[in-house]
Amino acid sequence: MADRGELTSYAYRQLRARILAESDTCHWCGHREADAADHLIPVSKGGAKLDPDNLAPIHGVAGCPTCGRKCNNEKSDRIGGARLVTSVDWYAGP
Repeated sequence: MADRGELTSYAYRQLRARILAESDTCHWCGHREADAADHLIPVSKGGAKLDPDNLAPIHGVAGCPTCGRKCNNEKSDRIGGARLVTSVDWYAGP
């Protein structure tokens, strides 16, 4: 199992805050109010732990308040930010 100590480091918490300040739209389901930062290329598969280009907003343990998904759990250790396919295009905007 990979060492996940970086998730509690000051550097990671600062980077997560910066990512969420730039956007709170979950890269997995497309809904707002993401509360976590996800590694697009998982650390277990060679992704950089603290590279801002490898992090994107995602719904964490609390889940998405709109669709109820636990996006980070659903994504698991898949590579990339493939979006979920739904009947509504959440990325089209208002």
